[in-house]
Amino acid sequence: MRRASFVPFVNFVVKGFMLTFVFQAHASQAAQAALLFAVGVFLSWPVVRLRLRGVAVLPLALLRMVVRLIGPEPSVVRMAAVIWVFNSVVIFIDLASGFHQLLPALLCLWTGLNIGVVIGMAPREMAMLAANCPRPGRWKPPPGAARLCSLLVLLLELPCLFYSVAMGISMGTLVQSGTLHYLPALAVRARAYAAVIVPILLVSAVAEALAIRGAVAQGDG
Repeated sequence: MRRASFVPFVNFVVKGFMLTFVFQAHASQAAQAALLFAVGVFLSWPVVRLRLRGVAVLPLALLRMVVRLIGPEPSVVRMAAVIWVFNSVVIFIDLASGFHQLLPALLCLWTGLNIGVVIGMAPREMAMLAANCPRPGRWKPPPGAARLCSLLVLLLELPCLFYSVAMGISMGTLVQSGTLHYLPALAVRARAYAAVIVPILLVSAVAEALAIRGAVAQGDG
């Protein structure tokens, strides 16, 4: 009985340690990641303005892939699942690239560039993909709720990216200095990622699915 009651306490302590490890121990690197992301978004401006299709090929191809996976007339659950898995995999790659501290930093800058390109060039692409665009189902979230969900996505998804990149940067520093080997360092961060970041990304994905459903519903209206 005592043993069984001790398990929740251990889980609570472990969870608290992981939250501290992710958000407190990596706060400075997360600020660096946010700055790099902003630089990437800024650099996307000439790409969009000059219509540099070569630079835009990959982000627009990823957009097409996500739209195909979501499919026509998807449920909120399907949309959220696709977005959750996609974001979880892509952001983990940013973390796991920490063989060297520069790699996750460059990927964060590149992510900002890609997002800026998608925002600037997606309208034409989405027009080309109109047949595959998700359409609203019978239930439509109120406009205010859809806007709130859009804000929630920004407040949740971007910090997940920044702190994951921060963990990759710190890992690269440890690996390059010889303080810790790559796999043990990755294992610690992978556990923290699964326990902290992935659940937050799930909430963000549900909010994003509701925001998309609301936006498409308003467009149809």
